[in-house]
Amino acid sequence: MEANQRRDLVERFLRRCVTYANESIRRKRKRGEDEETISKWTIYRDFTAHAAEEVAAGDLDSWLEDGPVDFEPDNQDSDN
Repeated sequence: MEANQRRDLVERFLRRCVTYANESIRRKRKRGEDEETISKWTIYRDFTAHAAEEVAAGDLDSWLEDGPVDFEPDNQDSDN
């Protein structure tokens, strides 16, 4: 699988997680669940949406390859 295919697949998965989280939040509010629980889902949704943006931008390409992972998005050539 090519890098762009892996990126697209992971991004699509993450965006589906965001959609699921939005629907879960909606259901929880409808059931009257506590705001602490809803807040946790909101944080998860926001983090996942951010990760999807990073994947789409190619910032996490080293995470989609075998070998070292780069934890500095601007420095994809790092051996970290």
